[in-house]
Amino acid sequence: MSFSVNLKEFKNLLQKVISIVPARTPYNLLYNLKFETKNGRLSVFATDMDTFVVARIDIDSNEEAKFFVNAKKIYDWTAISVGDDNQSILISVSDSNITLTRGKSKSDFACVEANDYPPFPNIEKTKEYKFPAEKLKYISGKVGNFAAQKTDGRSRGALEGILFDCSKENLTSVATDANKLSIVSFNEELGFMGNVSVIIPPKPLNEVAKIVDSFGYENVKFAFQDENISFFSDDFELITKLVEGPYPDYKKVIPLEYQKTFSIDRQQIINALKITAAVADKSNNLTKFYLTNNELRLHSEDIATNSISDEYLAIDYENEDFVIGFNSLFLIEILSSIDTEQVKFEFTNNTTGALIRPIFAENEENKDILFLLMPLRISD
Repeated sequence: MSFSVNLKEFKNLLQKVISIVPARTPYNLLYNLKFETKNGRLSVFATDMDTFVVARIDIDSNEEAKFFVNAKKIYDWTAISVGDDNQSILISVSDSNITLTRGKSKSDFACVEANDYPPFPNIEKTKEYKFPAEKLKYISGKVGNFAAQKTDGRSRGALEGILFDCSKENLTSVATDANKLSIVSFNEELGFMGNVSVIIPPKPLNEVAKIVDSFGYENVKFAFQDENISFFSDDFELITKLVEGPYPDYKKVIPLEYQKTFSIDRQQIINALKITAAVADKSNNLTKFYLTNNELRLHSEDIATNSISDEYLAIDYENEDFVIGFNSLFLIEILSSIDTEQVKFEFTNNTTGALIRPIFAENEENKDILFLLMPLRISD
C-alpha cells in the first residue's frame, strides 16, 4: 500500500511519541514505533511499558496495515530532511520494509517482526474531565521537577509522583522530595462530584505538558480507570500507570503561623546565593541566613579549603535577630522556579520548614503557589 502525507505533519506526528521510546531497555521491541493505518488515519504508537502514547493524522487511504520501524532511524530522517516542510512525502509499505520518497530522493527502512509488541491499553472514558492546557503547563513547570527520584534503584514510593488532589471546585498539585516541597492550587471546576486523589509520575505529566505547549492545544482531557490515567485529545492519547499511594500528609509540614518574614528581589538573592554556594562546603552546600535590623547576611564557609563568603542584602526586617541555614542549591532551584520579581520568605523557627512565596504584581494573575524548604541543622 502507498499513501501521501505532509512532511511537517509527519514530523509533528513522530515528535509527539518519540520521547516515550526508552533510551535503554532489555526489550528490543520497544526501540520501535508501531504504525497502523485504519479508517483513513495513520496512528503511531510508542511505549516504555509504563507509559503508552499514540498520535494520529488523517491520510488519503482507507487501506489497513500494521508495521514496526526503528524509532530513532525514522525520527532522525524526518528531523533532518531538507527542503520545504510543507512538501508531500510518499510512504510505501511492503511486507519487509517501508519506503519514504521525497521528490527524487527515497529511503528504505526495514520493518521489524513484532508480534509481541505490547497492546495499547483501552480506557473506557465513561467520565472525562477537561483541564485548560495553560494550567497543566503551569503545574508541570512549578511542581513536576520537585518529585523524589529513585536513588541507587531504590523506590521512594508515593514521593516519586505528583499528587493531584481534586474536589468539586479545586485542584491542588503537590510534589516533594522530603527536603523541598511545591504546591500549586487552582479554583477550577473540573466536574468532580466528590474528592479524588491520584499520584501521577512526573515524566508522563511533563510529556503531556510539552505536547500541549508545542502544538498549541487549548485544553486537554483526562480520565481514570483502575490503576491508569489517560490524557487525551482528538489526535493523541497518553496513558500511564498511577503511582501507588497513599501520599504523605503534606499539610502537616506547612506551618500554620510564622513570626519572621521579609520580601526581596528574587534575582538579587539568587545572585548572592550563587556566590555563597560556590564557596560552601560541598557536603551540604550550607548557606546561613543572618537576619538583623533591615539586613540579611548570607554566610558560607568551607573549613577544608579555609574559604569564607559573606553577602549583604538590604531587607525590610525589624524583628529580633534570627539565624537559619539552607542547602543553597535547593533554594536556588526553588527561586528559579518562580516567575515574579519579588519573593517573600516566612519563618517560624530554625528547625521548621521555611515558606517561599511569589509576590504577584497588581497586573499579574494571582496564582495560589507555595514552596517549602526544610532547613539544615546549624551550630549557632
